Amino acid sequence: MNKLGRTNGFTLIELMVVITVLGIVTALAVPSFSTLIENNRMSTMTNDLNSTLQFARSEAVRRKGDVRVSAVDGDIGKGLRVWIDDGSGDFGDDDIELRVLSVNLGGLDLSVTVDDASKSNIDFSFNARGERSLDGTLVLGLCDSRQGDYGRKLELLASGALRLTKNITCNSGGGIPSV
Repeated sequence: MNKLGRTNGFTLIELMVVITVLGIVTALAVPSFSTLIENNRMSTMTNDLNSTLQFARSEAVRRKGDVRVSAVDGDIGKGLRVWIDDGSGDFGDDDIELRVLSVNLGGLDLSVTVDDASKSNIDFSFNARGERSLDGTLVLGLCDSRQGDYGRKLELLASGALRLTKNITCNSGGGIPSV
């Protein structure tokens, strides 16, 4: 008489239970991971804008002269350029380009205002004391597709210092933050 012994391995029922549990855990983790990615994208863009403006200011102080900041091709959505003007007032072949920040918004909304007037083109300079030449307060606002207090705001003060404000309320549908 043969004894039926248990074979090594998993039964079909055990395998289906494990797959079901993995599916439930994955379904719970995906929304949390999406929030993490959106928060990271917002932080990265804010840090990139902040570091570019800080770089321009520090270069002006280090070089003891004006360093200009302007939107690439007249549109801040394309990026920011940090450069030294040859005296012509416009970026050209004789100017020294120090840094270019290519802006990849990737689902973010970027707003630029100077004294509450919306702008797409900015052009100003930092002087040897680190002060900005811009008349009015420059505000860069960032929002994503989430509704609520997820926006960020960078203010360029008259002294040239930057002030970051987090948890700015974004308009419905992820629009530009209320500043």
